[in-house]
Amino acid sequence: MRIVIDMQGAQTESRFRGIGRYTLSFAQAIVRNRGDHDIILALSGLFPDTIEPVRAAFDDLLPQENIRVWQAPGPVREGVAGNECRRETAELIREAFLASLQPDLVHLCSLFEGYCDDAITSIGRFDLTTPVSVILYDLIPLLNPDHYLKPNPQYAQYYQRKIEHFRKAAIYLAISEFSRQEGQAHFKGSESQFVNVLTAIEPHFQPLEIDKEAAIQLRCKFGLTRQFILYTGGADERKNLPRLIRAFSCLPESLRGSHQLLLAGKMSEGTIAGFRRQAKAAGLEPTDLCFTGYVTDQELVQLYNLCQLFVFPSWHEGFGLPALEAMACGAPVIGANTTSLPEVIGLADALFDPLNVAAIASKMAHALEDASFRNVLREHGLRQAQRFSWDATARRAFAAFEQIVPERDASPRNNSWRSVRDRLERRYAELIDGVAGIQGARHSESDLIRFAACMAKNECEVDPILRAGVLPERLRWRIEGPFDSSYSLALLNREMARALTGLGHEVALFSTEGLGDFAANEQFLAQNPDLADLHARDDVMHPLDADVVSRNLYPPRVHDMQCRLNLLHAFGWEESGFPGDWVESFNDALQGMTLMSEQVRKIMCDSGVSVPLAVSGVGVDHWERIASDGGAELPACRGFRFLHVSSCFPRKGADVMLAAYGRAFRAEDDVTLVIKTFPNPHNEIHVWLAKARLGDAGFPHVVVLEEEYPDAKLKALYEHCHALVAPSRGEGFGLPLAEAMLSGLAVITTGWGGQVDFCTPETAWLADYRFEPARTHFGLFDSVWAEPDEGHLASLMREVHGLPEAARAERAAAGRRLLLEGFRWSDVARRNIEAARRWAGASERPEPRVGCVTTWGTRCGIASYSAHLIGNLPRAVTILAARAEGTVDEGATVVRRCWTAGDGDSLQDLRQAVAEAGVDTLVIQFNYGFFELDAFAAFLIDHVETGHIVVVMMHATTDPATQPQKKLASLVPALARCQRILVHAPADLNRLKALGLVENVALFPHGILDWAPPSCATQAPDGTDRDWLIASYGFFLPHKGLPQLVEALGQLRTLGMPVRLRMVNAEYPVPQSKQAIEQVRVRIAALGLGDLISLHTDYLTDDDSLRLLSDADLIVFPYHETAESSSAAVRYGIASGRPVAVTPLPIFADVEQAVHQLPGTSPQAIAEGIASILSRLRDSDPILSEKAQTAQRWRDDHRYSRVARRLDAMLVALHLEAQCATAGAS
Repeated sequence: MRIVIDMQGAQTESRFRGIGRYTLSFAQAIVRNRGDHDIILALSGLFPDTIEPVRAAFDDLLPQENIRVWQAPGPVREGVAGNECRRETAELIREAFLASLQPDLVHLCSLFEGYCDDAITSIGRFDLTTPVSVILYDLIPLLNPDHYLKPNPQYAQYYQRKIEHFRKAAIYLAISEFSRQEGQAHFKGSESQFVNVLTAIEPHFQPLEIDKEAAIQLRCKFGLTRQFILYTGGADERKNLPRLIRAFSCLPESLRGSHQLLLAGKMSEGTIAGFRRQAKAAGLEPTDLCFTGYVTDQELVQLYNLCQLFVFPSWHEGFGLPALEAMACGAPVIGANTTSLPEVIGLADALFDPLNVAAIASKMAHALEDASFRNVLREHGLRQAQRFSWDATARRAFAAFEQIVPERDASPRNNSWRSVRDRLERRYAELIDGVAGIQGARHSESDLIRFAACMAKNECEVDPILRAGVLPERLRWRIEGPFDSSYSLALLNREMARALTGLGHEVALFSTEGLGDFAANEQFLAQNPDLADLHARDDVMHPLDADVVSRNLYPPRVHDMQCRLNLLHAFGWEESGFPGDWVESFNDALQGMTLMSEQVRKIMCDSGVSVPLAVSGVGVDHWERIASDGGAELPACRGFRFLHVSSCFPRKGADVMLAAYGRAFRAEDDVTLVIKTFPNPHNEIHVWLAKARLGDAGFPHVVVLEEEYPDAKLKALYEHCHALVAPSRGEGFGLPLAEAMLSGLAVITTGWGGQVDFCTPETAWLADYRFEPARTHFGLFDSVWAEPDEGHLASLMREVHGLPEAARAERAAAGRRLLLEGFRWSDVARRNIEAARRWAGASERPEPRVGCVTTWGTRCGIASYSAHLIGNLPRAVTILAARAEGTVDEGATVVRRCWTAGDGDSLQDLRQAVAEAGVDTLVIQFNYGFFELDAFAAFLIDHVETGHIVVVMMHATTDPATQPQKKLASLVPALARCQRILVHAPADLNRLKALGLVENVALFPHGILDWAPPSCATQAPDGTDRDWLIASYGFFLPHKGLPQLVEALGQLRTLGMPVRLRMVNAEYPVPQSKQAIEQVRVRIAALGLGDLISLHTDYLTDDDSLRLLSDADLIVFPYHETAESSSAAVRYGIASGRPVAVTPLPIFADVEQAVHQLPGTSPQAIAEGIASILSRLRDSDPILSEKAQTAQRWRDDHRYSRVARRLDAMLVALHLEAQCATAGAS
């Protein structure tokens, strides 16, 4: 049976009261005792701050994928006028969402919610078939209308509506026998409809020895100076607190003088003030009556253990949980003799008439004065508490559920995916009709937009649950993509199909490509009857009827996939960046991806692909089936033959190969480089070769082959040569390298790329490299590839050429063994099948609990960066912030200041804060000045070893000259164990590579504000109309080059250029900044530029700063040398939408595509650069227009909203990777 439990009782204000405790504990007990039943917890997205605590409460009890969050447009609280339409819409949305989970039963832990908050509870508004059970706590307002309903007609109307929903429930689970009888009597239901399941308490309610110091602290916190009488719970009228206060005032003076009355629980200021007035009227002193406000569970247990007496005077309860909690803690308990309390307390001598103040006072006095009576109460209470058990409650509940949901042979959840999809589509159509048909509804446009957005989110939320299932032993697998040509993806698809068929599965081949479907080549089908047979099945194996549909095509079209399990198989990619639109499409449409290599998996993860990933590799044994055409006519070559087989696209490295070959050999050497390629628009091999020969008369022998070779002849060509040279800048897998190894050739390749899965130091010769921005037709920002080291490549070619044949053959043979042991197509197919089975059975998407270690709320670039990044993350983040003066903590859910920047902090407080926050993911902002490095290294290792995902964002990688003791090398062992090290520029990648850090390092861009600049096209000054406006931005610090910019402005004015300068440069709270400002003021005066330069040195908001920048014609960043890896300030300039110019420094390397570069850092160079750019702006230079378009693309790609989504998805992907590793280890 699938049971969906509505958890709103643990999300509303009820979470601070008994209902919240009941909801959480009941659900935990149900989960603990579920057996073969499937339990799903449904949370409301209208209470976002409560979601993580509820998830945490089920950490070790229920897989996180069984906790689902539904969304509805708010506000919807019924006590506020104007919410009616939204509330009715939300009721339909909620019921539709729950029905979409295909439950056998929905259980409502708390129906009577939503008057004072945004809870949504209803029965039978949309779903008329699924039985609903509800918890019956009490009917207090219904049975006491004079107190609860008549004084408030609006509440009465709300309550009566809830009662109508209540009547539609299939079964009522009462929390006491009294409550069961009350419900059955009032609603005239059958006895089987009303079931007493009782309630219980958590095990932490127990007798404790409270140490003296803890007791003193607790007493001080709540103003307790004497022994105290305790009440805990709500403050509404039935709780009878005014009579309790008067009864306390009636105690003998000796008792009243030695005791205080403590009312524990969350109460409004007005309620507390009213009780204080009543206490005063009863003759009590202000210190006689105390209030706690909200108390934690730990404090509550301590209060129960410390109190002299617990009194529960309520005249109407459904159960009376506080009385049971107090008894379990060993407190002497007395209470009212009405409703459920006699069965809870279970001792007649402990009861009193709650409507008689004298009776209450008498029983209190008896308990306080008679120690033996108190002992009786304590001993009885401990025994009585043992009678109540949550597990027993859960078992009673399951028995009730099974009454109304008999076992069925065929659950709807086991129906075909086609029927599931059809049912879902019908349900959403009905939902839209239902919303449209709400009587008297006037939906605003914004409400309709939010309604549509909620529907879309809910569909995504329910989708994994509906897709989850066990795949059959024999799979129906449909492969979609090209398969009928020599194209590498066609080879991959057809060999995958053959391997799956060979493993006994039913396979269909569908002919399509990224741009659309196409008819398979008839001649090819005639020559390959096995593939023709598989292709013929595509008509009878529709995607909705297949078990798996997987694609490999280009571009990777996935949005129209329709199967239950949609995959990309053996996907490949070459550069480190990946198109963001594809990432979003993959995350929306796929249930998983298998990949050509570990390199491709890392690229997908780093790019934010957050679907499950697995490395399948690529099969190579098809090469073994090809018979070499040994008699083929091959080119005349010299004694030793290097071979290169590729498209000669720029990433294949043919240009650097030619240069290295020219360094390694001479024309007279008995060596030939054979280049097998084909003509294409990106192939410039003849140009590169001509240039090499033109500059070197002794360039060694090269043969270029461009005609198409059949497989047999190509294999003969391999066998005709001695070594393959493949200095690729990036590979997804590198099939020609595998073909070469299988053919017995030595392989020389770059030590970075997908090929290193089989090209190892034992199987190949690996050339060194450095990271450089990738120059591909994709034009991706922040993407690198590996530039092979020409000198090292040349030396490897000489080494391989000089080796004995046996030495070359030994390494090639090792490669052949590795390939045939793990890279057969049957191996690849098995890995795809294993991945598909794993992903089909799991609906889990990890929900990382993130803690960010950072400076926060200070005038610090990293603090600002963190604030913008975290503010755009789609989840709550715990800020683990540095202690600092003058900090601001607004805008963050939780800020814990727990470490001190600089040397000397062992980070022990930070460790404790991480543990207390319960985070499982740490994103750490690193700068040299933040941490003592040994302590930081220990902190990293500790948290990796405790299973945390640890991501370090490095804002500097150059060791500071002023702190010679701080060497990044000392962190290498710790950093190597982190899941990711994120840096901002290729130079950082290379510095970390020099330290041996490559595998877990990724380029991650700084973001820019999501700020829409006002439209203001630059218009050139006409001499008298206006001056050009130059602007600068950032903190006023010595290395920013601001004095030089002032000098440059003077030079431009001398040359007659009409320019002004607006310096938006805030003073930084260090003496050097103040000095720099004064020096610049003096220089401005000396140059007579006071009327032409305005200084804004106050710390401004981002909006104010950007407004000042947005009407500039050019924003200049004239920096001098700095050890920082990147500039946060320049991003504000770019975000403004105005042209930006920078000095030629590495700090600006990561923004070079979006900015203009000045020729130098001197005043003259800055002036010359500004003059050139302004002149070209005036002349509408098309190159500048192209730069403006590129800058706009750069802005769109780097907005914090997009960068933060990528980071969040990366964290999810890292969790998935860790889960996969754990599953593999087990």
